Amino acid sequence: MLGDFKNYEIKISNSDNFEKENLIGVYKIRQYTAKRNGNNIISNEIGNLILGLENYSKSKLRFVSILGEKYYGMFFLSESWDKVVGYLEREIDEIEFINMKSIK
Repeated sequence: MLGDFKNYEIKISNSDNFEKENLIGVYKIRQYTAKRNGNNIISNEIGNLILGLENYSKSKLRFVSILGEKYYGMFFLSESWDKVVGYLEREIDEIEFINMKSIK
């Protein structure tokens, strides 16, 4: 992350609808698509996320997203909020920031 933490929009989901097995399935499809499109870096990052999800012993997860002018991160946390189970993060450009900021 870049700059002052106050300049980031943080969304914390209060839902417990994030099922580990469903997320693993979704991200395996995304990993396959990234690999097929030749984006090995994203494929590897998604692979690390999948590994973290598979190693998590419980079935429910919490979700937090962090958005800044040049950064976006998605974090899956344990049910008790005390551990990061997996995450994806990347730098974004101004257009992506504007588009993501408009989605509320």
